[in-house]
Amino acid sequence: MDVLCIGEALIDFVSREHGGALETATQYTAATGGAPANVAAGLAKLGREAQLIATVGDDAFGRKILHDLEALGVVCTLRIDPDHFTTLAFVRQGKAGQRDFEFCAGAHDYLLPDQVTEETVRGARVLHYGSISLRAPQSHEATLKAIRIARETGVLTSCDPNWRPDLWPDHDAGRAAMREAIAYADVLKISRGDLAFLAPEHGDDYAAALASLGFAGRLATVTLGRDGSWYQAGGRTGVVPSPHVQVIETTGAGDGFIAALLDCLLKRDLAIETLDDDTLRGIVQRACAAGALTATGYGAIPSLPDAASLEAMLRMVGTLGDRIEA
Repeated sequence: MDVLCIGEALIDFVSREHGGALETATQYTAATGGAPANVAAGLAKLGREAQLIATVGDDAFGRKILHDLEALGVVCTLRIDPDHFTTLAFVRQGKAGQRDFEFCAGAHDYLLPDQVTEETVRGARVLHYGSISLRAPQSHEATLKAIRIARETGVLTSCDPNWRPDLWPDHDAGRAAMREAIAYADVLKISRGDLAFLAPEHGDDYAAALASLGFAGRLATVTLGRDGSWYQAGGRTGVVPSPHVQVIETTGAGDGFIAALLDCLLKRDLAIETLDDDTLRGIVQRACAAGALTATGYGAIPSLPDAASLEAMLRMVGTLGDRIEA
């Protein structure tokens, strides 16, 4: 297995009415989502072997998640919870690109430690996780079990700590969970807004912000929306621009970014420290292109790029992208 993802799988109901309030929305696109599920789907679309450990409800939405992911080739290790409904998320896209989320939290909180086996984690090259699965006691334990096994057996750990205030009535508990997730990561992807939430005192000094959070991994990326991505690998830092696209809806753009980033790192046997500067910048640019493409449609998984569409985008923007093999 190339990448094992663990965490939430849910249904996103994305409002098709930009700028309006959720309470007045009348049209939605329903799409399988949840950050770890999106990353698994993005990797599968790029030709990678991806597996997802998650919990869904015994309902039509849980069956939709299983159907949609298996149709892409994701290996689904899903527990069907008979007592809790599949988690639903309602998303409003603002005119300035910001999003509002409201959740009907359900089965994703009931990811159980027994779903994680040493054999499964050891069999992966990368373990990818987020911070939402650290919210409830049982899913917290399951996620930390997977991380512990990965770190003990040399599996690279990848993290995207998403801040969703609607899921954390206690914002300090949410910050603590995100910090915990970051501290275990070899590869980190975090948005500029989420980093500012965690370390507002550092402003745009991303290196100082990450150091204050205890990140000591091998590669960090801070996604900057239309401005691209800042990256840090050892003592090397830089900013890579993003292709400008007609943005429809940005849910899952960061997941498309990290899927493409991990795909490129896997092609180079995860040897981050040996990458020359041009290759490292090209990898981050490829990830930016994948994120941009994901923002051109409604719903994350339907909009995540496959290898052909990503190559077409990179041929169009040229520059560093053509140095990265398909």
